[in-house]
Amino acid sequence: MVGLKGENRIEVFRKAAERMASKIAAFEGVAGVVFLGGLVRGFADRFSDLDMTVFLSRKDAGLVRRIRGVVSEEEKRFGVETDLMIHVLSDFRRWRWDEADRWEFSRAEIVYDPKGEIKRVFGEKLCLPRDLWVRRVVVCAEYLKWYACPPREGVGTVAECWIERGDLASAHYCLSYALELLIRLVYALNREFLAPQKWRIRYSHNLKWLPEDYEMLVKEAMAINSLSVRDFNRRLEAIRKLWSNTYPKIKEVTGLEREQLSKYYIEKVLKQTIVPSNPQTLERTIKKHQFKPDN
Repeated sequence: MVGLKGENRIEVFRKAAERMASKIAAFEGVAGVVFLGGLVRGFADRFSDLDMTVFLSRKDAGLVRRIRGVVSEEEKRFGVETDLMIHVLSDFRRWRWDEADRWEFSRAEIVYDPKGEIKRVFGEKLCLPRDLWVRRVVVCAEYLKWYACPPREGVGTVAECWIERGDLASAHYCLSYALELLIRLVYALNREFLAPQKWRIRYSHNLKWLPEDYEMLVKEAMAINSLSVRDFNRRLEAIRKLWSNTYPKIKEVTGLEREQLSKYYIEKVLKQTIVPSNPQTLERTIKKHQFKPDN
């Protein structure tokens, strides 16, 4: 990872991982070995674990003990800690991946896969609905509209309502949530799975497309100097500027205008079949329904 400071121990981690993988692959019943995390990123420091997943062709407690014995021996030799996962491949095939799994395994390095089974399973798991990215963009855009970035002037937002209610902590929290929505939106516009929270900001800087002034505006929106109205307005301005710089890409990727985004949300996400033609009625229809999480 370019620009990261601290001692990079990746060479030690790779040597340890490769020795582990070589010994584990020699055991009968091992279907595959996969490297994850820092081994794939090319960066590992004193805070890192060696992330490895081993796949078995069958359940075998004795084999699991031998694999863990190899890992323990090499951990002592190289002075590393290992996050070892062991799965029976048939069970793993039935495992329902969440967003974190998709992100992690989409970047995995398959180092042992003699029958091509691991590659096939990963391919099956990463086969996604055609409309997944459009749905994510639409959901984030609708949430943003209500939390901080209204479709037109004079429309109140969730974040601003807390100013009138006298709860500045809630107001600032809503801005932080709006920023998270914007970051999710940028990932979706790049057709990329969300990185885990600890890597989300860092990986977002490496996305192929970023809105203008992305890094500067994200920092401005993140900074909370005081729980004041003045600081709230500064952060809100940064978030709205970031949204303004992002919206043209939404049109380019989805082909949807603002009102069409709302209609898509009602029809495809809320599953409502009657779409009002009046914009104000459209907004009221959305407000009546609780927002659904973006899966």
